[in-house]
Amino acid sequence: MTTESSRAASLLPMTIARYQNASGEFIPMAFSLVEQDRARRAVLRVINTFHFRTGSNVLITSTFNEALQYMPFERAVMTYGMVAVSADSTPWDAKRVEAIARQFSLTAAAGICKNVVDGLSQLGFNIETLLAGIPVWARPDIYDELKASPTITPFRYLELGPAIALECAHGNGAHIDRFEWDVTALNGEIVISSKLPRCQEFTDYRTGVKGSIINSPCNCGNPDPRIMV
Repeated sequence: MTTESSRAASLLPMTIARYQNASGEFIPMAFSLVEQDRARRAVLRVINTFHFRTGSNVLITSTFNEALQYMPFERAVMTYGMVAVSADSTPWDAKRVEAIARQFSLTAAAGICKNVVDGLSQLGFNIETLLAGIPVWARPDIYDELKASPTITPFRYLELGPAIALECAHGNGAHIDRFEWDVTALNGEIVISSKLPRCQEFTDYRTGVKGSIINSPCNCGNPDPRIMV
């Protein structure tokens, strides 16, 4: 098998997921095992900054079609030596989120969104009690609310179309993989281009996310660019 054909084989789609474009539309997207593993390593660089205890439990809330975003996070948690405990990021699965928070000693939570918080509230549960004192990677629709809580320690989780960015323990901007993405700010909008072969490549993709970019190394030592919103 030639080098070119080997590369093509390695980029065979593993699954189909979706990303949300700047207009709010959900766009199907194939991605490969190679892409997932590269994203796993980028997430692991962020997780390593928290110095979690191996064997501990991390809650991950997502939906089935968010494999593009959350499979790398789950794999990074497992690589670190922790246990990923999953629930749907919908109001209808809020009871399971509550049960996980009550029955497991959680080290962190990821993917928390307004749907989860609203579902818990409708059942009479308080997110500020359930996830008190642990790092919480929160989506933009609930980040500000959690930031105002005296018991929650939120960190940003950003979707940038096909890319994700996560804040490290220093909480000073969301890291985006420097190997995978070229990232710029155009008139205050984050624009990305893929740098490595992918099932679907992107050039000057306008994410619709407003923010700025910090290119200097973070205090955690990670030189990945950081996005401030």
